[in-house]
Amino acid sequence: MTEVMPQPIRRRDREAQAVQAVGRRPSDIERRPWESAAVFALFALAYTAIGGWLVVQRHVVGFEALDRLNRTLMVWHNDPPKLAAVGFDHAPLSTLLLAPLTVVPALARSLWVVPLASALFAAGTMTSLNTLLRRALLPAPLRAGVLLALGANPLVVWYAASGAREFVWLSFAVAGIGALVAWYVTADVRFVMIAGLCFAVGTLTGYGTLAFFGIGVALVAGVLGRLGAGSDEVEGTTVGFATPAVYVVALWTAFNLLLLGDPIAWVTGQHQSTGLPAGEILGATLRLVVDGAPLALVVLPALVVVGVARRNALALGLAGMLAVAIAAPAVAAWLHLTDEPLHLRNAVAVLLLAVVGGVWLARALEEQGRLVAGGLVAALLVSIPWTFHTMRTYPYQDLESVAVAAVTDGDQEGATAMSGAAVGIADEQEMAAWIRAHVTRRGSILTDNAQTFGVMLLTGRPDLFDDRVDAGDAAWSAAAHDPAGHVDLLLLSRDTSRDLLSRLYPAAAAGTDPALVPVMTTDRYVLVGVPATYVRPDDAPVLDTTAADAASTASTAGATS
Repeated sequence: MTEVMPQPIRRRDREAQAVQAVGRRPSDIERRPWESAAVFALFALAYTAIGGWLVVQRHVVGFEALDRLNRTLMVWHNDPPKLAAVGFDHAPLSTLLLAPLTVVPALARSLWVVPLASALFAAGTMTSLNTLLRRALLPAPLRAGVLLALGANPLVVWYAASGAREFVWLSFAVAGIGALVAWYVTADVRFVMIAGLCFAVGTLTGYGTLAFFGIGVALVAGVLGRLGAGSDEVEGTTVGFATPAVYVVALWTAFNLLLLGDPIAWVTGQHQSTGLPAGEILGATLRLVVDGAPLALVVLPALVVVGVARRNALALGLAGMLAVAIAAPAVAAWLHLTDEPLHLRNAVAVLLLAVVGGVWLARALEEQGRLVAGGLVAALLVSIPWTFHTMRTYPYQDLESVAVAAVTDGDQEGATAMSGAAVGIADEQEMAAWIRAHVTRRGSILTDNAQTFGVMLLTGRPDLFDDRVDAGDAAWSAAAHDPAGHVDLLLLSRDTSRDLLSRLYPAAAAGTDPALVPVMTTDRYVLVGVPATYVRPDDAPVLDTTAADAASTASTAGATS
């Protein structure tokens, strides 16, 4: 009996069996690169101008942005240049993607680089939303209305113009979600791969992206299964979508194990705090949504209803992502994984996901689509004064109330934020100007860069400083205990609770050490000279770097590698 050999399935036949568009371009919206470029340019210029006004003229400056920009400056211009300056206390790409802004030291030390650090990513987010609006088949007036109403939201304006990291990761998260919507509409498998890449990059810019990615995996597999796709197609598409993100998580986990000795330090070892009492978390979460993104209270149940009633899997997926955006701050506070529990900044992600969900409702409801979109515009416009009030009164915040005061009252230099932090950057500017005028020798100023980053950035000369990134904590500690043998000056923060160098020299930080005479002082900093004959007293404090403050340690952990 002759054995019949199975015939291999031809590629063309295999593609014909797929429920997705493979090897062919399906019907999709017309490409309009000029429109995308115009949206990007409009919002980039607007947010940069507003940010410049807030930062340069009103002196409302977030020190987190200065820290990240200084790290990228050290990547290029430290002595020696060190990629390790990026550190481990934030998702690495949230800092590293800013590196092009600090290639030129003159731009790096200008305050205009601060709004650029967020405005470009916010503009990218708005560009992705415009593409999503076009896929919802909304006419140009409604698209413009949604974008302008959202873009004018005071909370969006603040985080888009202040240099904060929110829009860095949200730009990739929204792009990834937009690609999933494009795949759902067109069945073009290429969009799944684009979404996977966006979520992978987004994960390394903000770890919260992983939650959206997980829902995306379930969405892709569920939609294909419901459409009757074969097991090979379901498995291949899902694996193709998930692989980039899984790879970057594995790689970053390995780096944490090798350099920090803890593979999940990126989850548990960043900014731990006492958090909030469990009984307060639910109420505080509800207030966060009501005050910061009330639109979500309407969009979330609407997505669930449409998803169930019309068997719309994407509506259910977007509902899951919105629910995660609402729940994530509460979970972080409950597990003590954040030093800013239920901070107002978390409302930005909730608001953006609510808008994305509202746009999809307009597409899913078809006949009522324009009415839904009009309602979305109206809701966003009504929320503007509400959000402005929220920024003034919400209890868990950073500089939001100060930004409001800058609009209503003028210059905020010397003001105090609701958190108790001092506002302004005059001290950093004065100290940086003195150093640029009087110091020329590289590595001649010993400092704890985790606390004096603002001064370093505004000098544009990180090579003048002997910091913890240069040769690692061990070498820096040796210089700190014997400064006369290494440096000419000590730059000390007045805050001896966080600055490791100020802990060693508390009298010098107060300006009262007769052996270390101040050569330049401000309210926040003191620069003291180190005589060539200086010897530390036997009873002087000794630095224990293993007991260093968690934030300081994380910011320089990579320096020992």
